[in-house]
Amino acid sequence: MSKLKDYLLNGLQKLTQQHTAETLGDRSQYLGVSEVGLCPRKVILSKINPVEHDLLTLLRFRRGHVAEDIVADALTAFNNFERQVEICDGNIKCHIDFVFTSESAKTKSILEVKSPEKTPPTPHSSWETQLYLQMGLLARLHPDYTIKGAILSIPLGDEVELFNGYTTESGIFDGLRDRAEGIWLDYQRVVNGEEVDLETEVTPLCGFCPHLVTCPQFDADEVEELAEAVDELVALQAQHKALGQQIDAHKGNLLAIVSR
Repeated sequence: MSKLKDYLLNGLQKLTQQHTAETLGDRSQYLGVSEVGLCPRKVILSKINPVEHDLLTLLRFRRGHVAEDIVADALTAFNNFERQVEICDGNIKCHIDFVFTSESAKTKSILEVKSPEKTPPTPHSSWETQLYLQMGLLARLHPDYTIKGAILSIPLGDEVELFNGYTTESGIFDGLRDRAEGIWLDYQRVVNGEEVDLETEVTPLCGFCPHLVTCPQFDADEVEELAEAVDELVALQAQHKALGQQIDAHKGNLLAIVSR
């Protein structure tokens, strides 16, 4: 069984490298819009010292590709969309999953497909950051069109959800573009051998970051953001306990009724 896992790991690593080279090129030479909403330190260090992904991460990547293929297959009856639309703006580059065009209404609509473990109640901020940048870049390329956007969540074992109604926001786009340029500038400085105090951001994904053990945010006896996360967990556990008691009470009532 362990040998089979090794075969899967090696095969998916090669497949991912091939797919990245064919569709995304050398990611060390540009900043992808999906990276702008992530922790700047993680983005920069991952470009300079890329790590090999484990089997679980590689399977998540493949699941994302499969989700896109499912959407593309379902839309084969339509001929008004493009897939993997690439737009470059200086050192920033995006690859939009789907762009739907209506010449009569002069609109271009972006559909970004995500495949999380479970659909969140609201879109992750990194998803929205990516979409706003995509819409802004597409609007620059097609100023005569109205640009719209939506995010489609296709998880495994959960409800499919469409987060719709996004439109271009010049203020958000300009702010994100400035953020992207700042990340790229710091990246170039590190590549050139300069000592740079990289900006860090504590997020719920910190536990999965390969650069966590050297992160200055966690180089302390007490981490403020971590304490906040613990307080939030304690509050959620208290709510869970209270809900559990209510559920048990309702169960008992129903069982008593059925029994009689």
